[in-house]
Amino acid sequence: MIETGTAAEASRFQQEEAVVRQYALRWAVLAAWRDALAERQVPSAAAVDLGLKRVRIKIASGCFSACEIGCDLSPVEAALTSADGSGTSSTVDFWLDLLGHAMRAESERLFKVPAVKFRFADCGVPGCRCDSASG
Repeated sequence: MIETGTAAEASRFQQEEAVVRQYALRWAVLAAWRDALAERQVPSAAAVDLGLKRVRIKIASGCFSACEIGCDLSPVEAALTSADGSGTSSTVDFWLDLLGHAMRAESERLFKVPAVKFRFADCGVPGCRCDSASG
C-alpha cells in the first residue's frame, strides 16, 4: 500500500518529532552532567556551554532537523566525557548509562534524576511551527 503525500508527510514528521524529543532528553542529560561537573569543580571547555545553548535554541525553535541537533550534541558529549574522565572521581559510566536511556526515550528512568528532569523542563520541546507558517 502506497501512502498518500499527506499521510507520508505526517508519518515522517511524527518520526522526526520523536527523534527530536529523544535528543531533547539527551540534551537534558548532557546539561545535567555539565552542572554536576561544575559542582565538582571539574573544568569543562567554554565550547560545552556554547554547544548546549546552541542545541537548546534549535530544539526550542522546532525548525531544525534531528540530524542537525544530533550533530551539535556529539561534540558536547565528547567534551564532557573527556573532562569527566580526567577528573579524580569519574562518573562517566553513570552519565553514559543515562544517555543510553535518553536515546531509548526512557524518560521515566531519566526523570528519577532530579537534575535531568529539571533540565528537560527547560529545553523547550515544541512542535515545529515553520512548516505550518509557510503553508
